[in-house]
Amino acid sequence: MLEDPSLPFRLGEHRFVPGERRLAGPRGTHRLSPRAAAVLVCLAQRAGDVVSHEELLACVRAARAGEAALRRSVAEIRKALGDPAHRPRYLETLPGRGYRLLAEPVPASEPGPAGTPAAAKPRPWLEALRKGGIAETGLAYLVVGWLVIQIADATFEPLRLPSRLGTWVTVLVIAGFPFALILAGLIDVWRATRTGRPQGRGRRFLDRTAISIAGAVLLAGIGVWVYDRAIGLPGDGEPAAASLARPTPVEPNSIAVLPFLNIDGSPETAVFANGLAEDVMSRLAAVPSLRVAARGDAFSLPANASSEAVRARLRVRYYLEGSVQRSDRLLRVVIHLIDSENGFRVLSRTFSRDRSALFAIQDEITRLTVANLRVVLPPDTQARPGIYGEHPDIDAYVLYRHGMDVLHRPLSAASIEEAVGWFRRSLELDPGFAAAHAGICAAYAQGFRVTAEPEWIERAEHACAAAIDRNPHLDVVHAALGHLYAETGRDGDAEAAFRKALAVNANNVQALGGLADVYYRTQRLDRAEAAYRRAIALQPGNTGTYNALGWFLYQNGRYEEAATEFRKMLSLEPRNPQAYANLGSALVLSGRFAEAEPALLEAIELEPRRDAFSNLGLLYYYLGRMEEAVAAHEKAAALTPHDHLAWANLGDALSFTTRQEEARAAFERARALAERKLRVNPRDAGTLIDLAWIEAMLDRRQEAQEALAKARELTPSDPYVHFVGALVALRGGERRSAMPVSRRRSTWATRRSCSRPSRTSSRCGTTPNSRR
Repeated sequence: MLEDPSLPFRLGEHRFVPGERRLAGPRGTHRLSPRAAAVLVCLAQRAGDVVSHEELLACVRAARAGEAALRRSVAEIRKALGDPAHRPRYLETLPGRGYRLLAEPVPASEPGPAGTPAAAKPRPWLEALRKGGIAETGLAYLVVGWLVIQIADATFEPLRLPSRLGTWVTVLVIAGFPFALILAGLIDVWRATRTGRPQGRGRRFLDRTAISIAGAVLLAGIGVWVYDRAIGLPGDGEPAAASLARPTPVEPNSIAVLPFLNIDGSPETAVFANGLAEDVMSRLAAVPSLRVAARGDAFSLPANASSEAVRARLRVRYYLEGSVQRSDRLLRVVIHLIDSENGFRVLSRTFSRDRSALFAIQDEITRLTVANLRVVLPPDTQARPGIYGEHPDIDAYVLYRHGMDVLHRPLSAASIEEAVGWFRRSLELDPGFAAAHAGICAAYAQGFRVTAEPEWIERAEHACAAAIDRNPHLDVVHAALGHLYAETGRDGDAEAAFRKALAVNANNVQALGGLADVYYRTQRLDRAEAAYRRAIALQPGNTGTYNALGWFLYQNGRYEEAATEFRKMLSLEPRNPQAYANLGSALVLSGRFAEAEPALLEAIELEPRRDAFSNLGLLYYYLGRMEEAVAAHEKAAALTPHDHLAWANLGDALSFTTRQEEARAAFERARALAERKLRVNPRDAGTLIDLAWIEAMLDRRQEAQEALAKARELTPSDPYVHFVGALVALRGGERRSAMPVSRRRSTWATRRSCSRPSRTSSRCGTTPNSRR
């Protein structure tokens, strides 16, 4: 009970000063009305007792005001205390009787209910933290850190400092921030406890901030150094997305030709610039012992890319960059040969000629480049004269380059027709332009993979014949002819054509890859693998060469080795959808489902493709998620409606659901598409294996066995021909004949693979677009 109601007192967490009518607590400070203040004092004097309405009105000397005024005063007190009427902690209402103060008031000078001195003075260190310089030090550190990062970003690259040094500085600045705040607080606490009063912003600001920042940098530097040695900073390790293998080391006798910069910005100059770069690339590829990066890989970098980016992406020692500018008939070309190791220029030259002199400029650039590389290339290195082919009409050449640019895009029926249109317009100006005829041949041969239209093969044959007739000395002509023969199952002719292309240009990776395919189809497996690996050695930055070797290893049941090659693709192109799709395919058949699913989903996220959806459907089948498997195969069939394998995969998935009629319809369509494809190439072993399974699922056992017999004759060592043979036998009830094969192939998938890796990559169109 209060002895002197005029002195301040406490109610729990609240403190009330009667003279000022001020009630302070966790909810803030409230100034009560005179009547409410008097009611609170009256209740405090009789805490714990019931005080009637009349007694309270007498205390406040407001009898005439009535009970309504009293209720308003009580409500005001409750609001200030944060005390609800239905769950009172301080003030209780007793209907018909009055009010009672539940909390015991304590003089403000005595300890409160929690034992905390009610009027204790703030401790010096708390006051130091509240009024000290932590905020100022934090702001100063952020400003200084931002300036340091900006200076490093602007100066490190021109000074040729290692890129990881910039990463080191950024991590150091970030890691030092909490250290700066902690040190600033500790300095203020130390000063406050030492002097008995907190230090403010005054004259202590500079030394406190300087000490804090310097100490933070020192401590953060030690921590970052320890982390870097133990774990490694970002960018020092291998890409984490797919646990990638270490990239191929830089080849000493290697070069790339970057896309030339289009100075005037016109579309025609862009075609000129790309054509000039690609033709110089072809000329350099004919130089013995000189390894030249593929067009698709070199053109994945922007014009005037940094030497570090070139070295990391293409793994080449040297590279050519330049610019092209056209003005009426005048053509101005500037080139620079640069050492990727240090970024220094080995050669710089400017050409200003009539536009008709383009081919002379190409020859001179090649000669100058080889001459300047002579000190690092083997002594017998020289460009072979007379192998570059033709100097067509310049306008015909520009149209031809338009067609080649279209042909380098992802293949579709529309893009093939567009490319052929450009080639035909080129031939209208120069009917004897053999490269344009070869372009038509290559376009229709590649288009057959997409459309499976037999008449496209006929058109390709006619165009290749015209190209050979015009100029039988071009390597691109023989390479196109070799792929045409390969598409039609004429492996002997294909091998001869690829050998002719390589006789003209031993470094033609397109022809070398085609020859490796022929070796594989004719069961010369050691020679095939050696050719695939030689292609990688020629162009270590070409993702297509790793894709081709990975496909070969996959086909021979070497799934782990195949996955390694697909990871190398990702080390060169971390966002290559084909690499993710093929990696997922290899991981599925390795039984590593947990790793396969994110790889396949990433491939679909980057670019929805048939092979990625097909292999995702296979994965879901293995996991027993049949509805998801059906949905994935439906998407694959929608993307490639002319692909027999997509429909066969869909039929497989549907056959494990209640949708049996839809499954049979899918198999019927798959059979029609497979037979249509075999009419063009009866020796396509992969399609024969697929057809065997399709016939078995349609309960046509005799036809299935005939297809298998033809496939075994063509490719007796292919594991799939034996595996599918076992599955066909099991479906026909011949468990005894199927068991030996099943035992031998126990490391394979438990059922036919829905899809194998695609041979084409987003950067390399030199190999058949087939699951085989």
